[in-house]
Order: sequence, then structure tokens, then C-alpha cells
Amino acid sequence: MTESMATAGRTDISAQGGTPEAQFALALTYLNGRGVPRDEKQGVAWLEKAATQGYAEAQFHLGARHATGQGVAQDADKAIAWCRKSAAQGHVKAQYNLGLLLYGRKGAGAQHKWEAIEWFEKAANGGYAGAQNNLGLIYANGVDVPRDYPRALDLFARAAAQGDAAGQNNLGIMYSAGKGVPQNHMQAAGWYAKAAALGHAAAQYNLANLYEIGKGVGQNIEVAARWYRKAAEQGHLKAQFGLAQILARGDRLPQDMPDALFWYRKAAEQGHAEAQLQVAKILDAGCGVERDTREALRFYELAARQEIVEAQFRLGMFYDCGVDVDKDDETALQWYGKAAEQGLARAQYNFGLMLAYGHGSAADPVKAWQWLNLAEAAGVQRAARHRRNIEIGLSGQQLAAAKLAVAEWTPRNKRQRDR
Repeated sequence: MTESMATAGRTDISAQGGTPEAQFALALTYLNGRGVPRDEKQGVAWLEKAATQGYAEAQFHLGARHATGQGVAQDADKAIAWCRKSAAQGHVKAQYNLGLLLYGRKGAGAQHKWEAIEWFEKAANGGYAGAQNNLGLIYANGVDVPRDYPRALDLFARAAAQGDAAGQNNLGIMYSAGKGVPQNHMQAAGWYAKAAALGHAAAQYNLANLYEIGKGVGQNIEVAARWYRKAAEQGHLKAQFGLAQILARGDRLPQDMPDALFWYRKAAEQGHAEAQLQVAKILDAGCGVERDTREALRFYELAARQEIVEAQFRLGMFYDCGVDVDKDDETALQWYGKAAEQGLARAQYNFGLMLAYGHGSAADPVKAWQWLNLAEAAGVQRAARHRRNIEIGLSGQQLAAAKLAVAEWTPRNKRQRDR
């Protein structure tokens, strides 16, 4: 018999005797498979016995399992009930988890959120770094409480002093933005570095950004790329894009288009619109990689659907010219129109021409005049000749309508900002 098996046997005898400490220890023995075959059902059963006897640690574990559905049925009410019992005994992790459960509960009202904040306060005052950090975010963002930067700064500092990477990163953000403290990029870099060394992806990204632009630290693109890569490898979206940008530019580092494409694609697959555009452009041009216009078209469309104006225009060009797709004037007109609405002069010109000559839709000389006029005003000189040709055939009323449309037009993105 091994020592761990003998220990498990002694624990079993004590648990049968009814002590909650032994019952909890036996629960962990079964749940972790220490000295006995792993048995989640047995482990949960002993966990419930210890929790029912009021053992705070068992109540906390049982609440956490009901929250996630690990070994038991997922049940938010039971999770809250068990965490509440443990939290009432001063268990700081249970207090924190209870706060999370109440705050994040579907349809949580103001009363639940206020109670959650009270539990975060208790856990924070009990020294739990996770609660200090979470509560700091609530005060920093003014979510459900009045915004209080000094309070947030204090909470982040308390978490950071315990070596909590999230707290260190958030403290860096406060110094970087000058919130609750005079702006100090050097201090920010120091806190980011502490968190980055602990593997915190957001801190690695933030530190890389400071090295790239030379704020608070000497500008060093090589170091920036190294930290971007560490964060990117953890799936950090902005770091993936930032690393790709450095690799594509070849700024103080050798240009590496295959690696740049790899990281642009990683970001693009996470929905980063600008990365989707860059993937499309690299594949379209075959810049340092094998040309693949079919795949470029796919990424142009992904970016275009996220309102990236250049992607919308390039997509219009694909369908207008019939490049690696069947020529489709109607689809070309649609994408030119979207780009034109955002104020891109080349798109306005192409959109106006298609409307003038009835490509993709019935001819509309009034709208054609409007868009050609806008393109001309934006510097597309060749639009003037087409506009004048159209104007010859317009009635006075039509010309007045076209001029009014020009006067009232604003780019769609500006209209959205002004709402």
C-alpha cells in the first residue's frame, strides 16, 4: 500500500465519523484522484456532506461547481446559495465569486448589482486581489457607481502590490492615461513590465506599444516586436495586428511578408477589420507571398461588410472588371455606392458613371450628376466632363434637385458619429 493510499484510507475513516474537515479532504481526494481512482460522483457527494455541515471551503467549492456545471447540474441559484453561505463566514474567494454571480446574472437589476459591489468590497477589504482589481474597474469606468479614479487607483495598487498581474496592468493604464494620478508613461511602463513578465497578454501588448512609439521608454522596435509576439501567441487581437504591421513595414527590422500575413490572418480570423483588408491586399498583390485573388476577394468582402471603405471600393472593382469573378455590374454598383457614401472620391466617380450610363441599374441622371459633382469637388478632375455631359440633358427642376442633394450630403460615417 502506498503512503497516499494509506492517507486516503485514514481520511475515509475520519469522514465516516462525520467531521466536515475530513469530509472535505476526502472529497478532494476523490475529485483529484489522489491515492484512489478519480471519482467525481463520490467527490461531489462528500463535498455536499461537508458543505451541509457548514464548512465554508466546501460551500465555496460546491458553489463554484454549480456555477460551471462541473460534476453537478449547472444551477445559478444553487451556486449563489452555496457561495452566499460561504461568503457569510468570511471566505473571501466566495465573497468575490458571489459578487461575480450576482453582477453577471442575466437580467440583474440595480439591487443585485449593488449587492454584488458590496461583496466585492468585502473581498477587497479581506485582501483578495481579484476583488480589488474588479472593484477598481467598476470605479474607474463609473459602472453602477459614480466614477472615482482615486479609489480605483488605490484598489489597483493594492492588487498590484500582491503581484496580481491584472492589477499591475490596470495600474499601468491609469498612469498612462493620467487618471487619478499625473500622467507618467515611465511609471506605466514599469507596471506593464511587471505584469508582462507574469505572462499577462494585455500588459505585453501595452508594453510593446510604448516601445514602438517610444513613450516612457526608449523607442525600440525589436523589443516592441518581441512583446507583441508574446501577446499575439496568447491570442491577443491587437498584438497580432501590431506585430503584423511591424513585420510588413520592415521598419528597423527585416521585412517578412509571410510572417506578417500569418499574423494579419490570425487577427482577421478574430474579426479585425483592418487586418482583413491587409490580408486581402497582400494576397491580391502577391506581395512576398503567392498571389491568391480568390482568397483576397473573400477577405475584401469580410472587411467591406465591416464598413472598411477601401475594401468596399476594391470589391466594386473586382465585380466591375470581372477580375477572377464573373462580371456583375449590380454587385459592383452596390459596393461602389457604399464606398461613395463614406466619401471616397474614386468610388463616387465610378458610382456616378454607372448611374449615368445605366450599368447595374436603370440610368439615373440626377443621382449621377450628384455623385460626379462630389467626385469633382474631391479632386477627380475627369468627373467634370461627364457631369457637364449629363447636365445638358437635365431639366431645370432636375438640376435643382441634384444640386440640393449635393448641398445636403454628408459622408455616412460622419452622419453616424453625429447621431
